[in-house]
Amino acid sequence: MRHPRHPPVRFVLVDGALWGVLAAATGYGFRDAGGASPVVDLLLPLSVLAVAVPLSRARPGAAVLLVNGLCALGLADTATPANAHVLSLAVVSCLLGGRVARARGPLLVLASCLAVDMTACAVLQVPAVWWFYAMAVLPTALLLPWLAGRHWRGRRELVREGWRLARSLEERQHLVAEGARLTERADIATDMHDSLGHALSLVALRAGALELSPDLTEGDRADLAELRGTIADAVEQLRETVAVLHEPRGPGEPRVPGTRGEPGEPGTGACG
Repeated sequence: MRHPRHPPVRFVLVDGALWGVLAAATGYGFRDAGGASPVVDLLLPLSVLAVAVPLSRARPGAAVLLVNGLCALGLADTATPANAHVLSLAVVSCLLGGRVARARGPLLVLASCLAVDMTACAVLQVPAVWWFYAMAVLPTALLLPWLAGRHWRGRRELVREGWRLARSLEERQHLVAEGARLTERADIATDMHDSLGHALSLVALRAGALELSPDLTEGDRADLAELRGTIADAVEQLRETVAVLHEPRGPGEPRVPGTRGEPGEPGTGACG
């Protein structure tokens, strides 16, 4: 059975703080206007904001429509259409711009809000001042914060992309440095294999040739045989060292340019 997903604690705290600020502005506007109906002018807006603020994370467009409904309800006021809900409308409109990347959906939401406001003015047959409020103040509270939210979102994405690019460049630089180190190890192995292996092989051949000389005593031949054994041991140690230097290369990794073969393989030089 799947358990319901709960929002992170920091989201709850941020939404709670935002609701507190908007609720304080709503309460101040209610006290300043001296509203006669606490249920319609105070409790209903606070309840709508309690739904709209957390809803703005998953459905920011729906949150804007809810708060705009409060502003449209304010057009029925016979004293003045202005109320504190304009601040809440600007806040959720800014969140809409910051949380939705595409512009088509939010623009449809904003156009729907303006259509609702115009319809409310027409149905209520409000005076000209109310029409000016619905055609100037409310569109400003919708469009400008939405544009500010989109700008804020663009800056965040630009910073995030910059950090991602910096990490990518750092990883690439690390890979280049690691590749250079492996290439240097392979070059060292190749040089050791070519120069030291060739020299030791020549010494072993000279020792073998001297061992066949008829002028040598049995002691000299024993010393030469021991020398040849020592050279053979040195060649084997050289092969092991070269193998260690080549170990970081994976089995499927291409051969580093400049190496002619692994130690002990045919065509690796004098040590083969």
